[in-house]
Amino acid sequence: MTVQLIKEVLTPQIEEFTAPAGKNAYSFRLNIGTGHLDVVRNPGGSEVKIPDLSIIRIDDYQETVWSDKLLNFSWSSVTPGHLICEIV
Repeated sequence: MTVQLIKEVLTPQIEEFTAPAGKNAYSFRLNIGTGHLDVVRNPGGSEVKIPDLSIIRIDDYQETVWSDKLLNFSWSSVTPGHLICEIV
């Protein structure tokens, strides 16, 4: 997970992160029927459903990231299949 990577590289001494209060959540869900990747932006203060790892549900988000900055996502035209994240 991205949070784990940041935790290990930037701050290895920190055991827990503070709650992502006041940030936007960007949740990723793969629609198996259509093959579309849905990116859902949930503004700060709204609830985000975190999947239960012991129960696999098709409609669950696969991953969620939080940011206090606006993120724009687009598909790479140079490297097909790569998702580009731009911090605005």
